[in-house]
Amino acid sequence: MVQALILAGGEGRRMSDITAHVPKPLLYLPGGTLLEYQLAQLAQLGISHTFVVIHHEAEQIERALHGLEGVTLVRQRPPLTLLGALASAEAHVTELCLVLHSDNYFSNGLGYLLREAQNTPSGFNATFLVESRTHPQNKARRLASTGCYVLSPEVLSATSTLKHADGLWHLTARLLESGAMVREVRLQGWRSNINHLTDLLNASRRILEDWSERFHPSRAAAGYNRTEGCRNAELPLWISSDSQVTDSDLGPNVVVGPKARVNGCELREVIVFPGAGIVGQRVEGGVVVPTKTGSLVLTSQEQMHGRQKSHSQEEPAELPPTADQEPHPSQEKRCKGDDLHQAIGGSFQASD
Repeated sequence: MVQALILAGGEGRRMSDITAHVPKPLLYLPGGTLLEYQLAQLAQLGISHTFVVIHHEAEQIERALHGLEGVTLVRQRPPLTLLGALASAEAHVTELCLVLHSDNYFSNGLGYLLREAQNTPSGFNATFLVESRTHPQNKARRLASTGCYVLSPEVLSATSTLKHADGLWHLTARLLESGAMVREVRLQGWRSNINHLTDLLNASRRILEDWSERFHPSRAAAGYNRTEGCRNAELPLWISSDSQVTDSDLGPNVVVGPKARVNGCELREVIVFPGAGIVGQRVEGGVVVPTKTGSLVLTSQEQMHGRQKSHSQEEPAELPPTADQEPHPSQEKRCKGDDLHQAIGGSFQASD
């Protein structure tokens, strides 16, 4: 049996213009949020129980996941670090555990990683998904680079000794030093770590342009290249059947989420988040996000140059159920070098 853990408590400060209103796990891609994409990947693997660690805007994520079977929410305990998030879940995880940082999109399924991890002897071991081009001379940082890995429950329990360290590489370095069995598996396809608006737009574009070959929730298929309500449409695009589009020129690479409203607009390379609305505007390369008072229009150029953001006067709509983990900035404490070594016991040889 395999369990899963999604780290979804990060604040997403590098995208604060957006994450002040919508937490990172709820950032929208064609047909689902980042969190929905990851849950769909886990379902594809046959994983029946997932723990989701939450902190920033926890209530929004709770609403997004309300009623989902096989999902348990875990409030992150201090310290608010990445390893603190892992340590918060140690009491819940009893089996081999696939860990995902919820600000990542993976273009392919993850079965190949899980199969490799399941073929590893039980005990203190870990299997990390890696990209060959990252940190070729620093194995600890390379192992920590993709936000996707499989840990034995013994390793997860040992993270409490490093919980003040805000970086996964602290764990990978200790594992390598201790002699634990550590394996790496090369990434198949591509991934996107969503840290900036341009990352989100580029991931959305790549998904739309290669739809049949890229992972997306199966229920998202109905919205692909749907043009109802468009005055003119340039493919590819994605429009929810539960949205309202009227008298608008859309595309290419436009996404309109559920309960969103688009009226009299010209949009190119734009993601209209669930529940957001935009009227009579021309936008290229940006997002429309719901706020408590209406909707916010933010373009990639505005983010780069700090120009004034645009606000739509649409009435706000309730966000639909949907929903990351960027490490929370925290003052890092040095850990004693032998803490994890003592926990692990050095009983396994490291493996490439």
